[in-house]
Amino acid sequence: MVRKTAGYHRKTRHKLRRWRSTPPATVARMVQIFNVGDRVVIDIHPSIPNGRPHPRFNGLIGVVVGTQGLAYYVRVRDGNSYKQILALPIHLKKVA
Repeated sequence: MVRKTAGYHRKTRHKLRRWRSTPPATVARMVQIFNVGDRVVIDIHPSIPNGRPHPRFNGLIGVVVGTQGLAYYVRVRDGNSYKQILALPIHLKKVA
């Protein structure tokens, strides 16, 4: 029998596939600036592997709680607990 792999992108080929409606990676999206307290959506851009959060958090809304270098810490609710995710700005969108 063949063993099933347990990699980071396991069962995410559908989420991480680039659709025609996915906008290209623009410089404006890469250098977005968020302030502490801003609400953001974790929207993984499939063509940029750096600074990508775990695909389990794709689509969740969180609050920016800090920075580390060029990346942002986002606090999201996961069940009954809160988790902090570190993501680059290309994988985040501001909630209106």
